Amino acid sequence: MEEEWQPDAIVRARLDLLKKDFFEYIEKNSDKIDDNVPVFYGHVIATLEKTFPEVNDELYDRFIDGITIRFLETSRRSGDLTFVGKLFEHAIRNKRKQTGRALYDIMLGMRMISTGKYAEAIEQLKRYRNVDAIICPAIAYCHFVLSTQQPGSIGPDNPGLRPGQTALAAREQMVELVRLNPPINRLREMDITEDPGINKIFWFMIKQAITWFPSEREFFRIGLEKATRDQKRDIKEELLGIAIERFFNDMYFLRELYKLKLENRDAGGVAGVVKQMTQQYPDDLEPIYYGLKLSIMTARVETYYRFRKLALLKNIPPSALLLLDFAFELVSGKQDEALACLEEIKIKLGARHYYVILLEFVAHDFLSDDERKVKQAKKAMIDSIDEYCMRLLKIPGI
Repeated sequence: MEEEWQPDAIVRARLDLLKKDFFEYIEKNSDKIDDNVPVFYGHVIATLEKTFPEVNDELYDRFIDGITIRFLETSRRSGDLTFVGKLFEHAIRNKRKQTGRALYDIMLGMRMISTGKYAEAIEQLKRYRNVDAIICPAIAYCHFVLSTQQPGSIGPDNPGLRPGQTALAAREQMVELVRLNPPINRLREMDITEDPGINKIFWFMIKQAITWFPSEREFFRIGLEKATRDQKRDIKEELLGIAIERFFNDMYFLRELYKLKLENRDAGGVAGVVKQMTQQYPDDLEPIYYGLKLSIMTARVETYYRFRKLALLKNIPPSALLLLDFAFELVSGKQDEALACLEEIKIKLGARHYYVILLEFVAHDFLSDDERKVKQAKKAMIDSIDEYCMRLLKIPGI
């Protein structure tokens, strides 16, 4: 009997449950698996094919990758590079497409770093510098460590020395990071759990690069993007503090600072950033929009009207202003006025406009007796309007 069709999203969810069961099995039986890897893979494949006979090749192979990575993280032999290499060979043979060697080559290279085989790690990783932003710093770190092991190397004891060839190679790899601009956290998206040690290496080398190349903004940008994705607020604050001093008129860093102040619910700090943006970019609409947004968040009438006048002078699209007026009346607690604005939006944009239909639907919750429901509806509405206006004004995501 043919298996009932299910969307890939549901299949992934079911695969994740099976993967979780295998993770628990690995935790309890890691030593047994160490002694007989082929039998373990046989068990994985038999279970996978029995439970998901119609699963596509991509999900099948990613399941094998996930199991392999988790086993490597728990194995007592994870420091044995020969064993690790054989483990990866088993994994590749058991995949349907028998691809993904790059994934395992990178993991092996990272293992070489953790076992102190720096020269070997450089050779292992150098082909994959375009894959993820952590690769170039990992290679740079290998060169950096090797440079410190050379007699008479530059360091705290010899600060006046010129950097040697290996030390220069470390700097060149960080320059390559900027030149290649590889994706950030792509390995995590490929189901590789980033080794905390490798992450420490990344941040160590980013800070080294900032010291070596104080006028290169890209090291800050790369670091801020990774800190954001990794939810490293302390690192983000540290990098932003330096970046704003060095690049005080750089809109990218001002946006990041604005976002950070918003996350910290620091209304005064946000106002300060908006003021700095306005001073640096007096002819741009973007800082004015941030001022409007801050006024809506704080429900300050005078401030909203002031920024609204400036927005009109900068030719803000009428549809954006209609939506912002609606949002301001909403947060000010003026439900009748907000609903009147909504009617105006329907007239100006058309009742059949897809976005207006959604606004009208959510607006029904404003009249609810459930205070929590009203609060959730208002937040959803304002967040949606913000996203809509940002896209309309072509402002990079905040």
